[in-house]
Amino acid sequence: MGGAVNCPSVMNILFGYIILTVFLVLVCMEPNQVDARVEPPYPPDYELKALHEIAAELGKKDWNFSENPCNNKSSWFTPPPTHGSQAINNSTVTCNCSFTNGECHIVVIFDFYTSDLLEFPKVDFSNMKSIPEANRDLDGVLPPSLSKLLYIKTVVLHRNYLKGIIPHEWAALKLETLSVAMNHITGPIPGYLGNITTLKYLSLENNQFSGTIPPEFGRLVKLENLILNANYLTGKFPSSLANLSNLKE
Repeated sequence: MGGAVNCPSVMNILFGYIILTVFLVLVCMEPNQVDARVEPPYPPDYELKALHEIAAELGKKDWNFSENPCNNKSSWFTPPPTHGSQAINNSTVTCNCSFTNGECHIVVIFDFYTSDLLEFPKVDFSNMKSIPEANRDLDGVLPPSLSKLLYIKTVVLHRNYLKGIIPHEWAALKLETLSVAMNHITGPIPGYLGNITTLKYLSLENNQFSGTIPPEFGRLVKLENLILNANYLTGKFPSSLANLSNLKE
């Protein structure tokens, strides 16, 4: 008699298919799971060095340089208030990690006290890793070293005790939002701010500026908001402001 042929049962075949399917699903999912756990890159060394200098100039003592400034899991993170009546200090650094070369660069610095959710500047945080700082009452000066952050777009330092003048080094920046309102900044408003032609929002209100509005502001053709009230300004509006066709406020 011939030997019996052992044929796999239907149940065994189905079980094998199930195991194979589960394995393939896990293999396909694994890269995404790994990506979710990957630590974002540190910003370049020159930006980290600039952050140290900026902290010293601002009088900021609570940045934790042992952590990655681009890690949105950092203990420095300051979330927006959940409702308008909650007083909070928004002290945040934000990195853009969407560059094609895989680098992260610092693009936003906030440090201001607010009880108004609407005061959190409307910044596009897509493709960004947010990390915050933490305290208020900065009593240093506006930091010249800010100019070393070549990708910085937004600087909001209002409601502090910063003094001195606006550094001329800032004229080389490509800022879109700049607010240093409600500090103790003195001197004339510098004409070199007119070199920051990327500006869309500029708030210098509630300081101790004197003199006239610089005619160089006529070069800020992208400007939508210009807030200068509560200073010691004199004279007339320069005719060059007629160039600001996008101005809303």
